[in-house]
Amino acid sequence: MLTVITIEGRLGAGGPDLGRLVAKEMHLDFVDRLMLADIAKRVGATVTALADQETRVPSLANRFAQTIQRMLHRSAVAGVGGDPYFGPGIEQLLARPYSEMEEAPHTSAEEIDEQHFIDTAAEVIRDLAQIGNVVLLGRGGAAILHDNPSVLRVGVVAKMEDRVARVQSQMRIQNPEEAESLIEHTDLAQHRYFERAFDSSPIDPFLYHFMWNTSDVSLEYAAQVTIDAAQVMSEKGLKWADSKFAQTETTSE
Repeated sequence: MLTVITIEGRLGAGGPDLGRLVAKEMHLDFVDRLMLADIAKRVGATVTALADQETRVPSLANRFAQTIQRMLHRSAVAGVGGDPYFGPGIEQLLARPYSEMEEAPHTSAEEIDEQHFIDTAAEVIRDLAQIGNVVLLGRGGAAILHDNPSVLRVGVVAKMEDRVARVQSQMRIQNPEEAESLIEHTDLAQHRYFERAFDSSPIDPFLYHFMWNTSDVSLEYAAQVTIDAAQVMSEKGLKWADSKFAQTETTSE
């Protein structure tokens, strides 16, 4: 079975670091929003230059391109026009951070653009999950793939003071108040995105198989347990129960 793990976390909670640790240990592709944009850009170039056998693209982009080619072929056979991947500026569309979506759209054109982003991101994530052997960061992957029984869905949270410290360190922000303001701004935007796209919240525990509080556990510990869960899921399924654990002891009166 192909391994697919989604990780959704609050800014500064350590989601990207957790995802990279898991992907590295399990030899999976790691895809965040910037990687999505890069793949979309490279896929476009690859699809328009199929005759160039010397074009070198990352393995994930190459597999993704092949999937899109099959989709385009099916669309052509079915007489369906248009494709969300090849709209103008698709790499910019997929690279949009949550913070750009904090304010609700004020015009119908803005609403169409936002819905286009939501629909496109969902299509890309579903196709990446179908390709498999990937860790998907953010973009509502847990909500989009919630009904896929082969996807392990992981949430990541942390206390505000720990998030501030991590954001200051990773983004080189000197002032903790500035870091906290950025976190609050991003939280609001992320919440609005989830509410509009999925009628849910990014910290809704029912979206995930489990959530990590990285204020209480190390990223290394969280990564190892996530890896163990993914391996059991791949081999036996998450609803597997060993008979020795499923047995109930009977007592005589």
